[in-house]
Amino acid sequence: MARAWVAPRTKGPGYTCFWIDPDKRQRQQMFRLKTDADDFRAKKERELATGTYLEAKRGAETVVALFERWATSRGVENSSTRQYLSMLNNAITPFFKAKTTGALKLADVQAWILWMRDTKNYAPQTMQTRFGYLSSALQWAVENDELGRNPAKRAKLPGKRANVRRKVKGKIIVPDLDEIEALIAACDPRYTAMLWVMAGCGLRIAEAMGLCADQIDFRKGLLHVNRQITEDGETESGKNAGLRLKMYTKHRDAEDPGRAVPLPQIVADVLRAHIKRLGTVTWRSSEGPVQLLFPNHSRKGLLYQYYFRNQVWQPALETSKVSFDRTHALRHFFASSMLADGVPITDVAEWLGHASPEITHEYYGHLMPDAPDRGRTAIDNAMASLATTTGGEGRARSGRPPRVSAARSTQRRGSTGSGRRKPSIAA
Repeated sequence: MARAWVAPRTKGPGYTCFWIDPDKRQRQQMFRLKTDADDFRAKKERELATGTYLEAKRGAETVVALFERWATSRGVENSSTRQYLSMLNNAITPFFKAKTTGALKLADVQAWILWMRDTKNYAPQTMQTRFGYLSSALQWAVENDELGRNPAKRAKLPGKRANVRRKVKGKIIVPDLDEIEALIAACDPRYTAMLWVMAGCGLRIAEAMGLCADQIDFRKGLLHVNRQITEDGETESGKNAGLRLKMYTKHRDAEDPGRAVPLPQIVADVLRAHIKRLGTVTWRSSEGPVQLLFPNHSRKGLLYQYYFRNQVWQPALETSKVSFDRTHALRHFFASSMLADGVPITDVAEWLGHASPEITHEYYGHLMPDAPDRGRTAIDNAMASLATTTGGEGRARSGRPPRVSAARSTQRRGSTGSGRRKPSIAA
């Protein structure tokens, strides 16, 4: 049975196009001319055959309304919602205005990409992020049977993604040990241990700010990273976001306990000295009372990032005159120290909390220039027994497979860098 057909009207002139929608319901629309009815039938047959069929009422929603619904109705963190809504106001609404999702075409998305580049002057990485969010919103609507297709799926961004990645890697500044020491010396003594934790254990700033005593295992030499401070709580005024100390679940299911990071002895000594000198502050989190290592300046609550950046980080930068300005540079120091010392990138990825080793390699692979040399040495050592005066031909003629013994790794995990001078521990 045909899924769409045309028949003369039983009452009065004209023609009716009938079709069966994906839910097995019969639909119809009337036309005065048979040619118009036939064209409409052909269109419906194509949509039904290609899976792009969409009811007219579903395509009436604007792109702006769809994106706002995607941003606010999926149960994401308040901080992420605010980020999406900021993008909506700055990059979606000004361009798409009243454009409906049903009328949205690939050409419209392509024009929006050029608008971001030429009018908004967005950097390539920013354009990729904005485009990714819009494409995700459209795909969400497709998966919910609200759209028949994702018009952004085949859109192309200017330049190659690999070139954008190279530019990002080119902006990565890895501090040297002298800079780390100068920054620590210039930092407010209440928060110097935070810098040690970020540089020596690779913690993000929100993870270091939320560090509690029960996360430190001095006996096993491990730091359990399972909390962070998020600025997505509600406040009475609604002007600023409230702080929350929450279980860390980024890139993971809610039941995941987080990650365990090696705690180098030098960092452990710093943390012991910090706790002995300043103690901890009890904070009642959603999981119960915890002992904060780095509370706010009044030692009565959680630490806001804007306070740390403006009152602690920025003054330390100005005094130390280091080559970097972002807290993430301390994480870069951790990653580069590990990779330079030969620690497997899979381990480094896990300790950094990356979703996959590919992300780690994308950002830090260029920091392993001696990898080919280590690779050649590893195979030379493993296959040394095959080396004979005949180039191994005698072994090959014997028909016996070579015995290759696995090289034992003598890697010291958790090192802060082979042969690197350790900064002095501030009293």
